[in-house]
Amino acid sequence: MLTLEALEAAGYKKFKNTLSQYALFGMEKRIEDQFGTKYFIHVEVFGPYPHQDPTTYNFDTTVQFIDHDYFEVGKKPTINMTYIDDADTTIEDIEQFFEGAWEFLDCPYYERNE
Repeated sequence: MLTLEALEAAGYKKFKNTLSQYALFGMEKRIEDQFGTKYFIHVEVFGPYPHQDPTTYNFDTTVQFIDHDYFEVGKKPTINMTYIDDADTTIEDIEQFFEGAWEFLDCPYYERNE
């Protein structure tokens, strides 16, 4: 189950600017290894729906990869994905899925170390 506590424990940082006008706030994590930054995972945090417990949060988890197949000077096309979770989904499940997608699509690094 996704929770604010689980996101914070996994290294997600809170920020005020969000992509959705309805989100309370956003959270983000840089995914990197020894070669550089692969991508960022963004989480939009929403309040509860009317039928939910008032202490419940809802999450919209997205990632954006650079598409190297169409990379040209001055152009940076991207691939955007949203992971729709269920009650049993953990942040580890989501991170594992996005990492597998990044590897399968053979996407380049967002930023390479010098």
